[in-house]
Amino acid sequence: MNITTPLKRNSFYRIALGSLLGLTVAICQAKEPLAIATASGSVVGISSGGIESWRGIPYAEPPVGQLRWQPPQPAKPWNTPLKANALASSCAQNADLGVFANAGGSEDCLYLNVYRSDAAENHRKQPVFVWIHGGALQVGAAGDYNPEKLARRGNAVIVTINYRLGLFGFLAHSALDDENHHVANYGLMDQQAALHWVQKNIALFGGDASNVTIAGESSGGNSVMAHMVSPRSAGLFQHVIAMSGGGIMTRHPAFGAPLPLSVAREVGNAFAKEAGCETGGATCLRALSSKRILDIQAPFALNEFIIDGKLIPEHPSDAYRKGNINRATLVSGSTRDEGRFFVALPELMTGKVMTEAEYPVEIERMYGKALAPKVLRQYPLPHYDNPSEAFASAATDSMFACTGRAMNRALADKIPVYAYEFSDRTAPSYIDATSFPLLAAHTYELAYLFPGFHGGSGTPVKLNPLQEKLSDQMVDHFADVAALHTQPSDWPQFDPKQDNFMTFALPGARMVSGRFARAHHCEFWDRTGVY
Repeated sequence: MNITTPLKRNSFYRIALGSLLGLTVAICQAKEPLAIATASGSVVGISSGGIESWRGIPYAEPPVGQLRWQPPQPAKPWNTPLKANALASSCAQNADLGVFANAGGSEDCLYLNVYRSDAAENHRKQPVFVWIHGGALQVGAAGDYNPEKLARRGNAVIVTINYRLGLFGFLAHSALDDENHHVANYGLMDQQAALHWVQKNIALFGGDASNVTIAGESSGGNSVMAHMVSPRSAGLFQHVIAMSGGGIMTRHPAFGAPLPLSVAREVGNAFAKEAGCETGGATCLRALSSKRILDIQAPFALNEFIIDGKLIPEHPSDAYRKGNINRATLVSGSTRDEGRFFVALPELMTGKVMTEAEYPVEIERMYGKALAPKVLRQYPLPHYDNPSEAFASAATDSMFACTGRAMNRALADKIPVYAYEFSDRTAPSYIDATSFPLLAAHTYELAYLFPGFHGGSGTPVKLNPLQEKLSDQMVDHFADVAALHTQPSDWPQFDPKQDNFMTFALPGARMVSGRFARAHHCEFWDRTGVY
């Protein structure tokens, strides 16, 4: 029979038409958002630029009304698929760190985002990287960090989270503390709720729940180190990356030190009085508007965690030394010139440069009358180009470098510890120019993990080719911490005797031993009792 006969021709058309329809359906399916049935309900993601993402997933109920200053409650299940295609609101905050973040947000903010490469190998689970943003526990948002390079080059599933900030997240008050629930560190409880969500759901997104790294910078670095000592965080992670997180080692009344519950309550009671709730108790506090709280919170907002005896049972420094920890692999480090960022912010906000006369005043304000003369002798003005750089050097060493080193030394005989220093002193800046060079300042390594990082409202930065190479090396090491000791690595564990640090600097990363303590005056700070 000739192929042009009606029977054969019709069969041919049907086959061709069926193939065409099948191709059309396949194309449509390829372009459709991705639907995943989580434990709470289906979420529909999107694919763009080689990255599949699910944004704005609720991991807890909105902490509003009677849920304000309560531990996070499980998100109520939903039946209609949730379009997870846009970032949710940041948590309520002011602009207390300049361009590092944006003022605004909402109390309804307990959402997270999941990202993965569309080229991920479906037959194997990917390492999971959970990012906890910094911002002095007062500002910042998950959406300020572009995780695409970590997902793509690191072959990892990336989770970024929001958590309650400022007084909404960290407040001790007798009326609240008597309500028979975990108290004070509500933002830390939010982080734990998000980590529980990861354990329950991340396998659905291709992640390996037995290979979870929790990572953060600044107060995010302090956060991950708090999880290492919190009994309620046990079993939620296997690896920790603490970037500029050594400040958690310091002791009250040092700036940025964890607060005893009694001290935090004094601050909380002062806030209640300012808010007109001195006698109104929890009912009065929960009736305050978000705006009212933000308007008056500045003198009362905490920048460190509260040692409440349960969530954080003891001072983290004591817990590390005694081994009262959730055991995990630790990657811990700081930037070469951390303190310059903190001198830059007031200069940019006020337009005033620190003078020689102001230098000893600021040192005494920072370290107290007893310690200030010793600090001034250790950091004499003639050794520096200007007072700003002298003060920044002391702040770098006391708040980050030597505290972080002490933390590494305390833990090195208990868990695998890998120490680093980010030292690219040509790192691009996302804040305006200052009267002194910023070099490898606080937060300046973030653009090497999160492309274009600019805080929340600064100038997006671009790395040069050499810096991109350094960025590749950092991502390779950070995206899958498990590989540091399961595969051949050029990064040996920290040895207190060698004082060995992986140094991320141009032209490329390299191990450096025996220099860090001298460069940062750590023998001096070790004797001060600051940590």
